[in-house]
Amino acid sequence: MKLIKNVALLVTALSLFLSLFVLYTPKPKLVENQFSAIRALEHIEVISREPHSVFDPIAHETVRVYIKDTLTDYLGSSNVFEYNFTKEELGENTTYDIKNLLGVIPGESEVGIMLVGHYDSRGHIGRFGELGRSYGAADDGYAIGTMLEIANLYKDQNPKNSIYFLFTDAEETGLYGARMMAQESALMDKVGFIINIEARGISGAAYMFETSSNNQKIIEFYRKANLPVSYSLATAVYQVMPNYTDFTEFLAIEKHGINFAVLEGLSHYHTPLDNYQEVSVSSIQHYGEQIEPLVKVFAMNEQYGDVHYFKASQDSVFFTLFANVFIAYSETAAQIMHVLTLFLLIFVMFVLIKLKAIETAKIWHYTSRFFMVFFVMIILGYGYGQLMALFGRTPYSITYVRMNHSEIPTLLFMMSLIGLGYAYYHVKVNTIEKMRAFLFFGVAFQLFIAILTGFTLSGASFLFFIPALLGTLVLYVSTRKERWLKHILYGITILVSILLIVPILYSFFLALTVGGTPILVALMLIHLTVLLPVFKLHLELSNQGYAL
Repeated sequence: MKLIKNVALLVTALSLFLSLFVLYTPKPKLVENQFSAIRALEHIEVISREPHSVFDPIAHETVRVYIKDTLTDYLGSSNVFEYNFTKEELGENTTYDIKNLLGVIPGESEVGIMLVGHYDSRGHIGRFGELGRSYGAADDGYAIGTMLEIANLYKDQNPKNSIYFLFTDAEETGLYGARMMAQESALMDKVGFIINIEARGISGAAYMFETSSNNQKIIEFYRKANLPVSYSLATAVYQVMPNYTDFTEFLAIEKHGINFAVLEGLSHYHTPLDNYQEVSVSSIQHYGEQIEPLVKVFAMNEQYGDVHYFKASQDSVFFTLFANVFIAYSETAAQIMHVLTLFLLIFVMFVLIKLKAIETAKIWHYTSRFFMVFFVMIILGYGYGQLMALFGRTPYSITYVRMNHSEIPTLLFMMSLIGLGYAYYHVKVNTIEKMRAFLFFGVAFQLFIAILTGFTLSGASFLFFIPALLGTLVLYVSTRKERWLKHILYGITILVSILLIVPILYSFFLALTVGGTPILVALMLIHLTVLLPVFKLHLELSNQGYAL
């Protein structure tokens, strides 16, 4: 059977198309016993009618009373509690009191899972570009709607373990509500797991972007979510972001848990655009699709009745490969796989040299040339970020440049760099032996980074290990005669590489904004050291003409 000549191009195009669905968000449901964003939306509409910061006392109190009345209706007055703190107790020259709300669905055990969201909206100007006076529809209406919907779903379930719903006050002005609750040891000693719900944008996937430390058991638990979207390098990125959430206060008292947020639509964040007319029902459904199954598993299984259940000695490495395809393994497993791949690469190198299938002299040549190009393009990325900040009339920061309409220019800039890189590669790497030499450099380079990060920043190691492993296999298979085997492995390598790097680059762009372009360029170029030669090998094979 004759195959299409340009199968490599088709595989690449298909991979790019599929990468658009990795961050898939579901359609909203309206089913009686399942999480419904449509029902959650009813709560969001009510609380987002007016800005309701601590500086808007009437609207602020209206929202608080609505939450309290709704909780009372769902759970009964005996299971709704107020935790109030005066401005004198808060100190720090605060001019307002704090009023937190707690709803409880009692279980056979008092140990429980706690959902946390703040009910105040942004009321003053913060970092440059924020307008304040937010209506709080997403930040943090998404949390309020999600929590009240889950409370309604579980109000009559008689769980094994308790479910706590904590609505905090004054998050926007200093995390005060959460800070005071973290000191309530009588309550917090019963909390085995915390799910904090936030929103930095207004649409897109709900990322699980932060965990407590030593998260191996936490990630095993998170795998029970539907449509999980998370990357283990996200926590490292978040640590350099100029952002804190209520979750920060609970991490300080060594609680186990996870943190969620949508990232798309930064232009809405802490501005009047964060209103009911702009909300994404699909994003709200995605929160629920992930969080509600976790609440169910925790509440209905006695094993989680141990408040120290999630204590572990190491982190996990994890990533979303495709919609509902979530891969996770331990740090120890990662380090073992890194070492085994290193031995495999050494073996493959001997095979290539024995067969005279590689121009070994070119490996060092390509190494020096790559780093020359690498640093030039990093400088271009930095200059681009500075230029965009100048056009946007906003201060430049590598982690935060708040400006609108930077997506398309950044995409075009990145595509231009890829085009320039491919043109240079196409001219200089023009034989199969040279392609293998460049690929060997790329595999060795990425494996080195994977091993290094495996010991220093394990969560990032998968981004380099997966291409290194696949590239090693490609090096070996490229010497075989079985063309069908080559096409399969080349195609899998291209597919997996693109499914990894495209959503991660997009997620980094959302998290870091256009200021992070140098980081995007660095990650892209490193990834291309394997993806580009594999694509060329596949293209050369396709162009030869063959039959199965």
